[in-house]
Amino acid sequence: MFDEAFWRQAWAEGIGACVWHALQNHENKHIESIVKGSNRLCVTALLREQTAHTLMLRAASAEVLNIFSMHEIDVVMLRGQAVAEAVYQPSILRPQTDIDLLIRENDVNRVSEMLAEAGFRQVERHALLFVRGQVMLDMHSEPLGIERIAAWALLTPLRAADFFAASVPGKISGQVALLVNAEVTLPYLCFHAMKHSFERFIWLWDIALLARRVSGNQEWDDVLAGMHRLKLKRPCFYALSYAEAHLGGDVPQSVLEALRPDMGWRERQLFTRFMYHEQIPFLAERVFARMQPDFRHRMIFWKETLWPRAEVRQQVDGDPSVSGGFLGKRMQQIGRAIFMLSGELLFALRSLFRRK
Repeated sequence: MFDEAFWRQAWAEGIGACVWHALQNHENKHIESIVKGSNRLCVTALLREQTAHTLMLRAASAEVLNIFSMHEIDVVMLRGQAVAEAVYQPSILRPQTDIDLLIRENDVNRVSEMLAEAGFRQVERHALLFVRGQVMLDMHSEPLGIERIAAWALLTPLRAADFFAASVPGKISGQVALLVNAEVTLPYLCFHAMKHSFERFIWLWDIALLARRVSGNQEWDDVLAGMHRLKLKRPCFYALSYAEAHLGGDVPQSVLEALRPDMGWRERQLFTRFMYHEQIPFLAERVFARMQPDFRHRMIFWKETLWPRAEVRQQVDGDPSVSGGFLGKRMQQIGRAIFMLSGELLFALRSLFRRK
């Protein structure tokens, strides 16, 4: 039976509504009995909360897109509703926490003025983050986050220009927006999920659904070429391997073999643990370090990751969700890293002695 703890975890992972929808529409008698035995009051409350918040964000998206259209400013919606409308049926099953929009660098000042006129307030220390009530609008002039971790620029040549070049005019929330093709969208989703160490299941589900659509449209040749061109083979291999093995992603084996990176024994361990559903702390940093071009740049990457520039530290200090500010957050992370690495070293030593 699915108890309240299960449903709360499913909603925390972003897939609660998808799971409930699938169970409600399943014809298996055993599944029907599980659904009847579920905590319907809990599910109803969580579903109502998600639906209300998502509809509020989508109404705000329509308003903002309409403003951009009136001012003839090109905009790309990253993840969120763009993915929902492309691959979810119905699209409301895909939750949103904020609105992510990509604009060109030379439109930044105009957009800031337009959003201020529409009642959005700029968040202190965050040049492109705006709030209005419960709506958070996260504007981007580049898609990776290299304004915070500059070393990410060496991982991939993917930039804002690639999104605009790979887009066609379309509509989101009934408003004009640019729709980006799978050749850029799928590798970007893989990168984004890896950047956050796959900490939310919804990101892997997005990837699996889009992979199915790529298979149905017979687009793998173009998409695979995009992954090679953007040098995102590693995060794509992790994400698509999981999607194929566990989520029915319909990814051809030939695609996975073409993406498979050279892994040392340590990374093979990480990948195996990931494929066995383990949420690995610092997975992103450990994989991205391997994607740096040489040892010197790996050290630069780790330095930026552990002790970033002053303005980035100020952003963390100004975030009320981070207890103890930047230093407190780093001390917590270092403590977890020491504990994690000690456990991994002990596991490796045990395995070595067993083989002897």
